[in-house]
Amino acid sequence: MSRTVRRLVPALAAATALVLAGCSSAADPAATGASGGDALDISLLTTYNGLPFYTAMQCGAEDAAEDLGGDIKVTAEGPSRGMNAADQIPVLEGVVNRAPDGIIFVPADPVAMQAPIQTAISAGIPVVTTDATLDEPIALAQFHGDNADGGRLAADEMIRLTDGKQGKILVLDSRPGLPLTNDRATGFVDALNEADSDLEILDTQYFEDDPTKAATIVQSSLEAHPDIVGIFTTAEPGALGTVSGLQGASVEDVAVIAYDAGPTLVEALRAGTLDALVAQGSYAQGYEALTALVANIRDGAEPAEFDTVIDNVLVTMENIDDPDVAKVLYPDTCG
Repeated sequence: MSRTVRRLVPALAAATALVLAGCSSAADPAATGASGGDALDISLLTTYNGLPFYTAMQCGAEDAAEDLGGDIKVTAEGPSRGMNAADQIPVLEGVVNRAPDGIIFVPADPVAMQAPIQTAISAGIPVVTTDATLDEPIALAQFHGDNADGGRLAADEMIRLTDGKQGKILVLDSRPGLPLTNDRATGFVDALNEADSDLEILDTQYFEDDPTKAATIVQSSLEAHPDIVGIFTTAEPGALGTVSGLQGASVEDVAVIAYDAGPTLVEALRAGTLDALVAQGSYAQGYEALTALVANIRDGAEPAEFDTVIDNVLVTMENIDDPDVAKVLYPDTCG
């Protein structure tokens, strides 16, 4: 297995160059013969249908399909509620029964989804993973962010935003046992603990992917701890709930940092309800994953690297209109 490679998301100004830097044989249709190949049916199987994060990933995959040439259809699929294996497994079974030419897979659980996706691989369907990883390296390649690093990025910004204040910090995470978001919370807490600040971190609260529950947690926490000066939430549903909870509370000067950068969160940032976002390079993940998958299907090419990490970007009011930063925001639709 080859080494891990990191990609810098601002380089999305030239998405094709992003791929060429790490696996030129996959990204260059002339080199691989990928252009003008047979029609392909690719499944983008995520953990939660309709999340803007996955829309950005789909946009990246579709742009890669267009660049590679030929008739490549990318179908986004996933459960209507997300981030758990029980909901994802039936969708995966339906995808395998359809027998697509390849699967870009976001595992809802690194262990529980190992055996189900092995069924697809054993059936001869090539698989690459994005966003999350599997417990064992059975996929062709994996493309993902560094969640602990994203948490540390948020912690550095929280220290800057609170600017020497004394007070408490509330951390909202999706649920226990979900490494994808747990690592974000851990990275954030570890970085704050290592910093020389007067901030006290409250016990992490879990909103179970429910914005309404997140709003209730925020309001009850503010009532119990009126000296809360900052809130960090590890996923978009928690951020939406935080915005709602703050609107129903009579507090001022609470710094809020959220993971992800969908349209609603970007709007909240521009309105001043949120103070910063940690954007993941989901477009780049989709682009690179589709490129590697098609090269394998059409030419039998193995990805140049097994593990590719796409760096996070901190989005603030100061840089949101920067062209490179604007490219990492998640759209409503592709086009």
